[in-house]
Amino acid sequence: MSNLIANVYELWGFNYLDTFSTIMYDNNFYTVVALYTVPMVLVCTFLYYYVFDRPKTSKLWVWSLWLLIVGVFAFVIAYVTVENSFYEVGQLPTDYTVENLIFSATNMVYACIIMFLFSLLIKWKSTNSSHVPF
Repeated sequence: MSNLIANVYELWGFNYLDTFSTIMYDNNFYTVVALYTVPMVLVCTFLYYYVFDRPKTSKLWVWSLWLLIVGVFAFVIAYVTVENSFYEVGQLPTDYTVENLIFSATNMVYACIIMFLFSLLIKWKSTNSSHVPF
């Protein structure tokens, strides 16, 4: 499973970041970030459709703002998790700042994609937001 997660984050070699990617793979940090990100995205999507389900929030711009917020949370989760994890294995995260930013941006994009897809699956039962995003 960790091979698949690593390949997804590395875009099957297109987003391979040399030493950074090797450290991430060898210590299963890709899996750790995914285990933090995916549940967060699923919970936030569920909250939008079933907890904050009001006529005022059932607009595309509110959903888009929610998507942006989820993306920013995913970015922060990835960045902070990688920084803390690199300290644990004796690496200086400052040596890999650019790589960490690229990885965190990748995590943000995946979080937005997951939210969009999960929205398509669960929106139909929402009282007010079943038409959002379309």
